[in-house]
Amino acid sequence: MFYSPKYFYDTMPKWKKKKDSSAIFTVLFYRPLSFVCSSIATALHISANAISYFNILVALAAGGLFLCHNKTCAIVGAILINVWLVLDCADGNIARSVRKQPYGEYADSVSSYFLVPLMCIGLGFYAYYAGGVLIEASWIWIILVGAIAGLSDTMMRLVYHKYKEVTLHMIEMGVVEELKDDRNDHSKVKSFKVWLESALGIGGIIPIFALFAVLFNFTDILLIYCLVYYGGSFLITTASSTMKAMKYGKKSFVDPEDKDKE
Repeated sequence: MFYSPKYFYDTMPKWKKKKDSSAIFTVLFYRPLSFVCSSIATALHISANAISYFNILVALAAGGLFLCHNKTCAIVGAILINVWLVLDCADGNIARSVRKQPYGEYADSVSSYFLVPLMCIGLGFYAYYAGGVLIEASWIWIILVGAIAGLSDTMMRLVYHKYKEVTLHMIEMGVVEELKDDRNDHSKVKSFKVWLESALGIGGIIPIFALFAVLFNFTDILLIYCLVYYGGSFLITTASSTMKAMKYGKKSFVDPEDKDKE
């Protein structure tokens, strides 16, 4: 069966359209291109998971190209970041409108886990050799800025997913009633938290920001932005999760697994 680009637009859920509306570049550029990619992929019998796994290679290539210390390579790397976002939209289109697959959420998430740290670290090295608006070439600290920005994204994800894992176990034990997460609640796609992630992160402004930063030599500004954005997200996520954990940590419960060990 042939699925046209219009088919993917027409079958896109209203909540997803509302979420996309937070990111103007996604609405005008990335999502329309993703409909075309989704149509071509399904015609070639390429699954959503296959696109997600391929996107890991795109992330690796983008990060590696920034390490070449060559502007042409860096431009190609920045273009690949934008390609990554188009493909990231495309796999979701197919999963929602054609066929879901087991471990689809895993496949979709892993590529972003690769992209952000590699992008930040790679851009840190590129800025070290190329310089920028605020720094001269060979300013060693810009590498650290990139490394901390990339590490912050990884740490934020680790903290969030560990909190989520433990909370789900606490729900089973009756200690916590529910897991509240605006990102998974379709009725709250216009919340500030969802807007912040959709508009200002790797799924929003950063890919186009990266391309212009490399073209016009202000990668240092981009790295400072990433440090503030990802560093701030890490601190807020950690503080919020810890405060919730401390709140429920005052309760006591009996874990059936402990009884099995006796």
